[in-house]
Amino acid sequence: MTKRADPSEAVLSTGCTIRQALRWGIGALTAAGVDSPRLDAELLLGHVLGLTRTQLHVHAQEEIDRSAAEAYTQLVRRRMSREPLAYIVGRRAFFDLELIVSSDVLVPRPETELLVEETLRWAELWQARGKLHIVDVGTGSGAIAIAIARHLPEALVWAVDISFPALMITQENARRTGVQGRVLPIQGDLLAPFKGPFQVIVANLPYVPHHELPELMPEISLYEPSSALDGGTEGLEIIRRLLPQAARCLSMPGLLLLEIDPRQSQEVCAMIRQSLPRAQLTVLRDYGGLDRVVRAEHSLIPDEESNP
Repeated sequence: MTKRADPSEAVLSTGCTIRQALRWGIGALTAAGVDSPRLDAELLLGHVLGLTRTQLHVHAQEEIDRSAAEAYTQLVRRRMSREPLAYIVGRRAFFDLELIVSSDVLVPRPETELLVEETLRWAELWQARGKLHIVDVGTGSGAIAIAIARHLPEALVWAVDISFPALMITQENARRTGVQGRVLPIQGDLLAPFKGPFQVIVANLPYVPHHELPELMPEISLYEPSSALDGGTEGLEIIRRLLPQAARCLSMPGLLLLEIDPRQSQEVCAMIRQSLPRAQLTVLRDYGGLDRVVRAEHSLIPDEESNP
């Protein structure tokens, strides 16, 4: 059995060049089992030096000073312990944004961008009707709400979360991206604070079955907030609580979008049919070809062909 590298033993020698620092970082992260050691080493050193990845290679022969070497060593050690890169550098790209993140919120994932894309697509059909009222349930860093607001300047987007620290991050991200007047952070349990109606309800809620949490990657199981991951015994506990509230708050016409575990698509569709029996249901796949979003549209014209 191969011995896993000990982060406390990782030390970058002083007086080295950028190329040598990168080579050391890549080796240390590889030994620790990090999935993308080269990319992470480049991003961490770029964060310390204030350089892009391209600039690192352009200036590869330049030496880094002692303080930079020490700072880089500490960041590499944190990544060797499998702390997410986004938490270490304090930011994460999502859609066309760069958002601040911390261990109070989930790290935004590329597959979640599908919720934004589908909201924007549906909004094109609504624009002639007037201002959109949208709610992002379980907003976390505010990634979904803010991306939507950036692209729909006439929309009002409520960002609700039960976590006050998460809402502080949402508020700061909204301020940094210039949408603070149209993204409205609200502390509350799902849709309990609202009467509606909302034209769009979008939610990326906890959907991991409780017993599977320890089996997740260390970056997730050891560092990301379990309250934003744990969906109860079957992973559907919180989604199940949301649906009756969504039926009360969703306008006609209206759109409900739920991110799910790919294994849950059929059961989530069955649950939605109980709360929104006239909704047209579609399961959308992510870029990996996995069922990722359940789309339920409240239409003025009933569609008996609705599926899956």
